[in-house]
Amino acid sequence: MGNNKYIHLLEKAVRWPRRILAGFGMVLVFIFVLNRLVPTSFIPEEDQGYFTVELELPESATLERTRIVTDRAIGFLEQYPAVAYVQNVTGNSSRVGTSQSRAMLTVILKPWQERSKKGMGVAEVMKEARREFYFYPEVKAYLNRPPIIPGIGESGGLEMQLEARGDATWNNLVAATDTFLYYAAMAPAIGSVSSALQPEIPQLYFDVDRDRAKFLGIPINDIFSTMKAYLGSVYVNDFNMFNRIYRVYIQAEAPYRATQDNIGLFFVRAQNGSMVPLTVLGTTSYTTGPGTIKRFNMFSTAAINAVAAPGYSSGEAMAAMEKIARDKLPDNIALEWSGLSYQEKKAGGQTGYVLAIVFLFVFLFLAAQYESWVVPIAVLLSLPVAALRAYLEIWVTGLENDIYFQIGLVTLIGLAAKNAILIVEFAKVEVEKGRNVTQAAIHAARLRFRPILMTSLAFVLGMLPMVLASGPGSASRHSIGTGVFFGMLVAITVGIVLVPFFFIFIYKVINKMKWGITAGKNKLI
Repeated sequence: MGNNKYIHLLEKAVRWPRRILAGFGMVLVFIFVLNRLVPTSFIPEEDQGYFTVELELPESATLERTRIVTDRAIGFLEQYPAVAYVQNVTGNSSRVGTSQSRAMLTVILKPWQERSKKGMGVAEVMKEARREFYFYPEVKAYLNRPPIIPGIGESGGLEMQLEARGDATWNNLVAATDTFLYYAAMAPAIGSVSSALQPEIPQLYFDVDRDRAKFLGIPINDIFSTMKAYLGSVYVNDFNMFNRIYRVYIQAEAPYRATQDNIGLFFVRAQNGSMVPLTVLGTTSYTTGPGTIKRFNMFSTAAINAVAAPGYSSGEAMAAMEKIARDKLPDNIALEWSGLSYQEKKAGGQTGYVLAIVFLFVFLFLAAQYESWVVPIAVLLSLPVAALRAYLEIWVTGLENDIYFQIGLVTLIGLAAKNAILIVEFAKVEVEKGRNVTQAAIHAARLRFRPILMTSLAFVLGMLPMVLASGPGSASRHSIGTGVFFGMLVAITVGIVLVPFFFIFIYKVINKMKWGITAGKNKLI
């Protein structure tokens, strides 16, 4: 019954060549438009069962003040049903290192089996945490997922570098970073943005009186090494005790290096053997300065981390950040992508090239198989319909054009081409036997209809678990499965109707070309 309806529909399609060719043109236009409309990204963000929270207080905040805010944040996070426990490192940050005004929280969620209810995914928990931290006026909270690929980048989201090039100074870089953060915070495509730059950390400056030190015969290196040993620390050696190796450092006790006046407790030896306090050799004053100056590609840099806003892809957020840097920053401040964002930028915009190569290889293989440069076109012309449905479906479902979708698109083209090859191959054999082109195409379609339907439906049903996937890795399975699933549905409904039509159309074009060449020869004769 289904086979008869298919043949009836095929006979109608053969009588409507102009409509089908016009529809084919519209398919190509829609694919081009959807390729522009569908948001782009590199790899979808997965629920890896945890996320990080960095709490940033003013640079002058004490460790005790940081601990009070951290305990309050941990108390909120641990009462959330999806959270198993929270790991806390107060006084440290993955971006700036040791800092008494920073705290790093790692929020570990419960196993997937216990988070099957709605609202217990990592995205929902992070949303609730952001809402809570809005009421912490004394702290800036930065929430990040872990990197999608371990080892590439410090965290999930976007990672870029603002570089001071040419005649740009440190102050120019600080001003450009502040400008960028100001405009990025107002961009709708950017959810949150932060910088690891520490331009104004409170510091105690010791101005050495070099003339006096030289008069007393005290080497400058002794002054600095003494301050380093007492105020910082100096490694001495290792020693073995109870079959364990211990490291020895020297450092002044905390009460003796807590205030500016404690410098008078540190002495250096003069040339005559007397001990001279450091306060005699210089003056102290409070100032501010950079904590650490990082470099990227040999330029002084400010690392910027950002997260795309809900409803926007990473590609759209990257485009927004590039626009801000291009329009608002001076020419001597350049933007460079790093981490996974660098890989996304390098791989971006290559979908068209990938599809072109796929179509080229399919065409060359079929040309070798059929020993014709024209017949394989009948196979290729039937493929865009399946690709259109794949693009349309990820656009409707809110997915993104990422690397997994592109892999699925290549797979879809190969499977749709397989169905077309089965029909074209049988039709070509019938034409070579002397049968009419239209009859040969309809006969081949009738013979191959059920085998194509059975194999394709088996594959479609095998893709269904990927479309409905949940749990770890579900985002990647959605990206690769949704396009292939719905694309194959079109390939086995519309595609196999179009293949015989294009086969007939191509053969008629060949015959007209042959007739034109023959007529031209007769005129010459």
